[in-house]
Amino acid sequence: MLIQALAQYADTRLQDQLGDPAFESKPVPLSLELSSDGTFLGWISHEATVSRGKKQIRQVHAQNVPKSPVNRNSGAHPLLAFDDAKYVFGAGPWTKPGQESDQSEKHTKFVDLLREAGESTQDEGLNACRRFYDRPDQVHKALSTFDAKTTGGILLSLHPDGPIIRREAVQAFWRGRYAKKFSTRNEAGGMGMCLVSGNIGAIAPTHDKIKGTASIGGQPAGVSLMSFDKDAFESYGWESCANSPVSPSRAQAYVLALNHLLAGRQTSRIDRNGSAYLFWLRQPDTPLNPMPLLENATPEDIVNLLRFKANSWLGIDPNDFYLLAVAGNGGRLVVRQWIHESLDVVLQNVAHWFEDLQIADCFSGGIAPAPKTWELLDSLARDEPPPGRASELMQRALLGRPLGLDLMAAMLGRLRAEQGSARLKSARAGLLRLAVNDEIARNIKGESRMNAHLNPAETNPAYLCGRLLALFDNLQYAASGSKLNQTVADRYYTLASTFPRLAFPKLEDLGLKHMRKLRRDHGGAAWAIDGRMNEVRLEIGTAFPGPLSLLDQGRFALGFHHQRAEDLKRAIEAKQKKAGIQE
Repeated sequence: MLIQALAQYADTRLQDQLGDPAFESKPVPLSLELSSDGTFLGWISHEATVSRGKKQIRQVHAQNVPKSPVNRNSGAHPLLAFDDAKYVFGAGPWTKPGQESDQSEKHTKFVDLLREAGESTQDEGLNACRRFYDRPDQVHKALSTFDAKTTGGILLSLHPDGPIIRREAVQAFWRGRYAKKFSTRNEAGGMGMCLVSGNIGAIAPTHDKIKGTASIGGQPAGVSLMSFDKDAFESYGWESCANSPVSPSRAQAYVLALNHLLAGRQTSRIDRNGSAYLFWLRQPDTPLNPMPLLENATPEDIVNLLRFKANSWLGIDPNDFYLLAVAGNGGRLVVRQWIHESLDVVLQNVAHWFEDLQIADCFSGGIAPAPKTWELLDSLARDEPPPGRASELMQRALLGRPLGLDLMAAMLGRLRAEQGSARLKSARAGLLRLAVNDEIARNIKGESRMNAHLNPAETNPAYLCGRLLALFDNLQYAASGSKLNQTVADRYYTLASTFPRLAFPKLEDLGLKHMRKLRRDHGGAAWAIDGRMNEVRLEIGTAFPGPLSLLDQGRFALGFHHQRAEDLKRAIEAKQKKAGIQE
């Protein structure tokens, strides 16, 4: 199903490239400009500075260039009027010891191909290239002004017409050469039934390389999704890709689709947790796309999404949503996750996701903004979360699959390690609320879900203990009247959230000292805080609970967060009321 979906993507969106397989679009940093007599005129840059958020980055423009009909990992296989530095110039500063002979051969064949094409077509641009290489002084001049650190290919260009490969006769020559070599390559695959189309015909013995995976563990030269290069991978006497037979046209289609998706930063690709998440819709023109919503939903987007959910438009939109998570492993492309679901179902799940993530904000007094995926992942670990965490979140957001206790344990571990305001991050608290409610819904019948904000009617002892710790924290702050280096929560959170019976007697002793000081300095504030603390103590009863289960530790954390948010909300309201009276 995955390969069929990718091939369909290419059929519907990349028809021009499928119809002309001898060429491909790829970033090209430079053009080497020549006059008709072969004189080197200079370098033309295809880079521009663009804004991405607050950053200014250099972006290389894509050009339509020749595509190799064969695998270029070994041997010399030049492209026409375009290639990298070792083909265009031969050995140079980029050449490693022992590679001189190989790169000299590549350069020789590159020039030979230009001469062959020029003699065949008598094209003015190709003849200019021949004259350039017949003038060593001009080649040296170009090489001496070339930045050896430049990566990517070099286009040969004729002034003032532009890249030589765009000339009609040059393109026709390359198409003929590509078709001949591609046909010869595919003869080795034999005949069979294509598993993608179901048609009987030629089978591709090897598939083209998939590019754009270097940042996720793949080789810069490209990776393969289908590759059988060892005996252990082959069976029943089949060789290479005959073990998974795909016709040449369908193999080109799925590789073209993957390369296009991998090149679409933010529009079709988002990198998270060591994987690239590739996403698309069968019908692309829709105002609601799940992945951009998960990454950067605005308040207006959330309103529209919840309106969609409230109106129950299920079944009206026949569109389909696709998500493919991939990573590189050397020369192979690894599929981490594959989702194909109707768009209306996915949008319903995403709407529930944002509702379930809602949480009171400890810094504004209101409901926290919808968290982004990277904020959720950041809340799970100090550095990089373990592989697979992003996939867990995607399954919950897109498919509605409950989160596991292991993810809850990761969040609680981070909470115990945090200090001060870092413990109050709304993204983590919202995800914790979601995980706790998932566990309640899965295993505890009849128990109410945890609210987004403080629930005075909640009688769970663990939740109440979390509230009480926050009140002790507030008491200490009110009594000290200044910024604290370490609060009682910083000192006792770990013990209180795992074994309240051991922690709270110590907190009560500290609380008495803080209360005496507060009564002396601010009697009204002491009376208010003491009243709220007594209400919570009465609900807990005569004895604090012993060791807390993982689920109860989650309830404790939510009680602490809710009480802190409620205290801030009350402080803001009191300040606003006082300002109103003074006015």
